[in-house]
Amino acid sequence: MKIGIIGAGAIGMLFGAYLAEEKHDILFYVRENKKTANLYIEKIPNVPEPITCKQVSEIEALFSMDLIVIAVKYHHLEGLKKDLDLLPKHLPLLFVQNGLLHVPFVNRLKQSTIAIGSILHGATKVNNYTVRHLGIGITTIGVHRGDWDKQDALLRCSTNEFPIKFTSHIEETLFKKALLNCLINPLTTILQVENGMLIKNESYKIILKNIYEELIETFEEWRERLSWPEVVSLCNNTEYNRSSMLTDFENGRLMEIDTIVGAVIAEARKRDKALPVLHTFYLMLKEMNKVGDHRY
Repeated sequence: MKIGIIGAGAIGMLFGAYLAEEKHDILFYVRENKKTANLYIEKIPNVPEPITCKQVSEIEALFSMDLIVIAVKYHHLEGLKKDLDLLPKHLPLLFVQNGLLHVPFVNRLKQSTIAIGSILHGATKVNNYTVRHLGIGITTIGVHRGDWDKQDALLRCSTNEFPIKFTSHIEETLFKKALLNCLINPLTTILQVENGMLIKNESYKIILKNIYEELIETFEEWRERLSWPEVVSLCNNTEYNRSSMLTDFENGRLMEIDTIVGAVIAEARKRDKALPVLHTFYLMLKEMNKVGDHRY
């Protein structure tokens, strides 16, 4: 397939690298001043491998693609809408943002076929042109609207390093990831620690368990689908990872607070629940975001 990727951040470059390895033609759409000669992936730290791809800064170059992956962060979507409106209506789009707020945005688009993905990989940008793959997760994709006939072609790209699966319940998958993000991202960012410290440090572990119990008391139907041992296992499996929210803060970028934490708090309000611990962290992160915005 010919696959366009909008956004050469960590997740966009991760997609591009592994899909290129499966012999797909990869075209990155980036701002003119972000163009660089080569992009790289580090599967092993400090051992960069080139990503076979091209880069363009004209949206018209994507008109002939078989699939376009939208890999920018949620707060960049609105600024991208004019470009997305120019794309042919038949072109399938795949959105891979964190959180929940991109779903209402997606519903405003004209495209006939739209898929949504949930990404559990650990990845970070080493510099403007290199992504480091920190931990293998799974990419879960579901068709949100329309009828996509290229699913098999993408499934054939599934490898041990970049596993892909399809689901008919993508909204549930997104919500589960949002719950996991609410457990790990705020606490690691406020404490400025790696994921594993949430389990290794007894005080942090108690706080984490309190957030978990608060969420499960509110969203009771998730008690069996998101167990405490699963949360502990995730922290252990990603013990040396720095969460995406912490990475954004450390690099002076706006953090994805509203689409993750704010969206879950809003869902709780629909049930007349307050989530006081998580809401306290939300307010603290909003203040930290002002610092991040100033530094950026």
